[in-house]
Amino acid sequence: MHARRLLGTGTALIAATALTLTGCSSGTKEAAQQTGEAMGQAAKDTAQATGEAAKQAATATGQAALAPAVNPVLDLLKQGEGDIKAGNLAAAITAMGGFQALWDKAAPVIQPLAGDKWPMINTAAKLVISTFASGAKPDAAAAGSAITGLIGPLSALIGK
Repeated sequence: MHARRLLGTGTALIAATALTLTGCSSGTKEAAQQTGEAMGQAAKDTAQATGEAAKQAATATGQAALAPAVNPVLDLLKQGEGDIKAGNLAAAITAMGGFQALWDKAAPVIQPLAGDKWPMINTAAKLVISTFASGAKPDAAAAGSAITGLIGPLSALIGK
C-alpha cells in the first residue's frame, strides 16, 4: 500500500511539475520573443544610423574631392565675369580662352560626384566652350549669360 501511495504522489508531482514547466515555457517563449523583437529593432536602428553616417561621410568626402576640381573653374569664370562687368570684353575672351583645357581636367572629377546635376552642368559648360571658342566673337550679354549659367550650378554643387 505504501508503494501505491508513493506512486500516486509521484504521478501527481510529475503532473504538477509538467504543468508548471509548461506555464514557464509559455512565459519564457513570450519573453524570448519580446527580447528578439527588441534586438531586431535595435539592429535595424543601428543599421539605419550606420547608413546615415556612411552617407554623410560620403557626402563630406565628395565635397572635399569636388572643391579642388570646381574652385579653379569657378575662379576663371568669376574672372571672366568681372572683366565683362568692368566693360573689358576682350580681357574676358582672352581669359576664357583657357576654359576648355581647364574643364577637360575638372569634368572627369566633377561628373561622378555631381549625380543628377551633371547634365545641367555639362550643358552649361558646353555653352561656355562654344561661346568662347577660338574665333568666336560673343557680345557682352552672351558672354556674361554663358558664364553665369555655369557659375550657378557649380557654386550650388559645392555649397557656395
